[in-house]
Amino acid sequence: MSATPQKTRKWTTEESINLYGIDRWGAEYFSVDEHGDIVISPNGTEEGPRVSLPKIVKGMLDRGMNMPVLLRIENILGSQIKALHETFAKAIKELNYNGSYKGVFPIKVNQQEQVVEAITQFGRKFDHGLEAGSKTELIAAISILQNRNACLICNGYKDAEFIDLGLYATKMGLQCFFVIEIPGELDLILERAAIIGVQPKLGLRIKLAARAEGKWAESGGDSSVFGLNMSQIIHIVDRLKNENKLDCLRLLHHHLGSQISNIRDIRVGVMEASRIYEELVQEGAPMGHLDLGGGLAVDYDGSRTNEPSSRNYTLGEYCNDIVETIATVLDKSNTPHPTIITESGRATVACYSILLFNVLDVSSYTPLPIPKKLPETSNDLLENLLYAYNMVTPEDIQECYNDTFFYRDQARQLFEHGQISLRERAIAEDLFRHILIKIAKTAAKSEHVPREIQKIHDLLSDVYYGNFSVFQSLPDVWAINQLFPVSPIHRLD
Repeated sequence: MSATPQKTRKWTTEESINLYGIDRWGAEYFSVDEHGDIVISPNGTEEGPRVSLPKIVKGMLDRGMNMPVLLRIENILGSQIKALHETFAKAIKELNYNGSYKGVFPIKVNQQEQVVEAITQFGRKFDHGLEAGSKTELIAAISILQNRNACLICNGYKDAEFIDLGLYATKMGLQCFFVIEIPGELDLILERAAIIGVQPKLGLRIKLAARAEGKWAESGGDSSVFGLNMSQIIHIVDRLKNENKLDCLRLLHHHLGSQISNIRDIRVGVMEASRIYEELVQEGAPMGHLDLGGGLAVDYDGSRTNEPSSRNYTLGEYCNDIVETIATVLDKSNTPHPTIITESGRATVACYSILLFNVLDVSSYTPLPIPKKLPETSNDLLENLLYAYNMVTPEDIQECYNDTFFYRDQARQLFEHGQISLRERAIAEDLFRHILIKIAKTAAKSEHVPREIQKIHDLLSDVYYGNFSVFQSLPDVWAINQLFPVSPIHRLD
């Protein structure tokens, strides 16, 4: 008498959200609706509009467009800028900080014209500025940045042409800062400023002793490519005093690296930079701006840890720790609180674009049914595999696992030496897959499972063929080993 088949339990959207981590990496912009579709909330809250991704895809297909496509949601840029400024403003108010905050976007992070234009448009009410590290970026920044209260930070290598562009931007009324990264830049800046007749705003990029962990650790510390050591800073200060140009020194800058996942690294860096800032003020420099560079991380994997693709802090903690650390250091000497500048690029744009692609086909791991009768062969290989299949029990699971791989490898060797046919090898590999599936089901009911058997699901995975090119569409994956969250956008119920 056969057993009554059990009714399959319905999968839920909550299980999909947990499986794909959407509630963790979604940053309040991505969620799942009651129909099992991923929806976008551009304002980052449940109160604003929610747009279904499958409906967007349907609309594109109805208009004759095909995937893959890169979908950009400009409103998320505005939401990120707003969140950054409002969170800093809240920390400044609660901690009685006497300075202000101004953000800048590094153009090198995303040089798309529509991105930079949208950022300056959304950031206008917050005086959100731009950072340029090359002549082409500086030309773009000058043409787009219309806000005279926003900061224009000039980093990178500076030749005479670059400096002239920045000096003319200063003449036009832009708040343009030349950040000196190598000692030789000072002479050229002062020379060109005297010729053009402009008082330049100068900044110093320092090499901190502090270093952040992770992929971009070499951006900080003594071995960093750009930045001045302590002796070079003193030399520049003395040179400016001798030239009666110390009043040009208005900014201190440091950069620990991108994607700083541990908040302790950020605090240590800010503390060291604040002490140097304090000393520069005591040297007589007017200062007024402390640029902490980039580093605000994105939680790509949703783990909320200090792993390289995550972060162990919230935006609120990031802002509070920066404001509190600067104030704590400077209050000891009654040094006025500076305007805080951060160059958050990754955190601004990470959530704003999505690569949408369709699945063309699937290669299933499901094997063909076990033959009712095995073909006659000159060896016992197939009988041994069938015996291993029938012997899978919780008590013998490890032994069956070992035997299965031994017989699988033996089948390949016998085929190479012409001792079994292609058909017999195909049956052997089907039996191998049947055994692995049975082992996986048995292990799921067991309390203690050997470590190597826990990884058996990697061997049982189907292969889906996505209609996109990693090399063209996601170069960061292979170029810098960047992790991106991946999820189906429909049927999540």
